[in-house]
Formats: sequence, structure tokens, C-alpha cells
Amino acid sequence: MSSSNRWSRRAFVASLAVAARAAETTVKGRTYPSMAVRYPDPATEFTIVRLTDPQFTSVLPAAGNRGLTARQMLYASDFAGSWQAFRMDLRSKESRQLTEAAQLDAASIALLPNERGFWHFDGPRLVETTFSKPKAREVYRVPDGFEKLPGASYSDDGQYAAWVEKSASGYRLQLLHTQRGPAATLLDSPEELGDLLLRPRNSSLVYRCKGEFWSIDFDGQQKRRLPLGEGQTLQAQWAADGHALEYLNRPPDPKKLTNLREWTPESSAEAARDVRVADTTQFVRFQANTDASVYVGASGSKASPYLLLLIRAVRRELTLAEHRASDPALVAPAFAPNSQFVVFVSDRHGKPAIYWIAVDKLVAETDGS
Repeated sequence: MSSSNRWSRRAFVASLAVAARAAETTVKGRTYPSMAVRYPDPATEFTIVRLTDPQFTSVLPAAGNRGLTARQMLYASDFAGSWQAFRMDLRSKESRQLTEAAQLDAASIALLPNERGFWHFDGPRLVETTFSKPKAREVYRVPDGFEKLPGASYSDDGQYAAWVEKSASGYRLQLLHTQRGPAATLLDSPEELGDLLLRPRNSSLVYRCKGEFWSIDFDGQQKRRLPLGEGQTLQAQWAADGHALEYLNRPPDPKKLTNLREWTPESSAEAARDVRVADTTQFVRFQANTDASVYVGASGSKASPYLLLLIRAVRRELTLAEHRASDPALVAPAFAPNSQFVVFVSDRHGKPAIYWIAVDKLVAETDGS
């Protein structure tokens, strides 16, 4: 029996078990058996582990929201019959159901500091759940006349949450102190707002409006457009310590490559600087490791649909694996805090599933758990 047949049969048996459990009433706290399947990547022969079943859709937390540690992974999936949040033990690969949400916003899930629990929006309700306590706490409820747009962003210390609400008259950017409340409106706009990123170790955030990124302080002051590189900003993220905003820039000249850039804000606009880190193989999504020495990116090249490592010091790329996602933006690669493995999403085997690959032989270990 070939290795591929052995694993495919094993995956089939596991999927039957999951499907049988999903047919039952979903129950918060239920543990599901491993659905993991190992296979050698066709392009590199590196071992890939598909962590979730591609018969169902599974996604990682939104960019900027922590959902990954060296030992566990927070994710959202519909394999229990409806969209719910789950926590996977990365050793046993078992998943524990965390919610019984009526309307889970998968883009709003994130771990609390020290992994003591997690946040999520269930319809209009922002909910904080502590793993050690059986009862979740409703932190906020969207008022009548408003609808929350998908997604939310949280501060690294767990004190603040931000999201966008829509009404008949426009959009508003909401900021909440999670322990004190109530929510405050930082900004009203007739234009759609999105891509919120709270700056680590700081009292400000950035957001996107009409294709451009802006910054605003938590008191609603110091609103300014960020002087990023000319062209389209595909994605942005704060460095782990908040010292710089790293972003993918697609130049207006189609002959030029998508490049990774870094904008460093200072106390004055004159002192801020924007530099090119490196050209990329047409990255569409990326994430830096903890010390920003290495980046993992998903190439948008149709001829080379690869997941790659970009080594900052030498500006060199290394191919990790094929992602072969129908939409490269779906891949959303993420480093573990210790930089020893990467997870990503692909629909190459069916519906979007989550994959794991070790990079410990390629990337030095960083502080993180």
C-alpha cells in the first residue's frame, strides 16, 4: 500500500467520524478527534500536515489577531454544522469546540493575553470567554440602527477592542475599553472603513479608507494619512513591538515587482521614514516573524503558486511549499511566536483547510510561546 493511499484512507475514516459527530447537536466543550493528514509537498518534499478536513471550511484568525501559540491554535470552522470557534492542541491535533454561537463572526476571534481565553462577536454581541470560567461575559452589544462589519482588532494588552459599525447614514469606528466601557466613536465617515490594526504598546490605530491607510489616536485626535509608498497597499501589519508598520506595496508600474516596505512613525511627520525591505515574488499576503528577520508570504503568481520565506538580511526567498489556493489572498500565512512553524490556508484539496509546515531548520528560534 502506498503512503498516499494509506493517508487518504486514514483521512477518509477520520472524516466519517467528524461527520457523524457534526450530525449531532453542537455542544460547547465537545472534543473532536484529529483530522490531520501528512504528505510530502510535491515541489519541495517538505512534510506538510493538513490539520483540518477539506470537506468543511476552516479559517485562521484575521491578520493582526493572535490565534497561534507553540502549543495551540484558535480557528473557526463550520465542521460542527454551523460556524463555531475551536481550539486545537497542536500535539494531539484534537479540537475542542469553544462556542455555541448563533452568528459567529469568524474574523473577530482572537486569543486573550497569556492565552487565558478568547474574544469573538456573536451577531451584535462582543463576548469575552475565559477558559477557566464556565460562563462567558458579554462585553458590548451593537445598538439598534447599526450593523457591525466583519472583523475586530484588539490591543496586545487586552485592554482595547475596535471595530466598524454601519448605519443608514454611514460608518463609524468604535473603540472599547474592555474592562470599563462604554464604547466611544473615534470617527464618523460616509466612506467604508476597514482593515483596523491597533498599534502594539501604543494608544493609536490605523485603518483603511478609500484605499489609503490613516492613523488616529484613542482620544480621536491626531488623525493623519500615512505617507506610504506610491501604488496599492495590499496588506499591512504592525511589527510585534509596534515600532514599524510593514506592508506590501504594488507599484503603479506593472513591470515592477510587489515589494515589502516598512514605515516607521515618529513624534513628527518629518522624522518618519519609509524604506523598501525587499522585492518579492509577487506576494499577496505575508507575515513577519517575531523579530521581523524573516517573512512568510503567499505568491500570487499563477505559474508559481508557492508559500515562500523571505530572509530580510540577504533579501533572498526560499520556497517552502505549493499553496495552490484558488485565491492567493486566502492563504493568510502565519508564523508561530517562536518562529518554528508556519500555518496557512488553502482550498487545493476541496474547501479551505488549515495546513502546517515546520521551518525550524530554516529559521532561528525567537522568544515566544
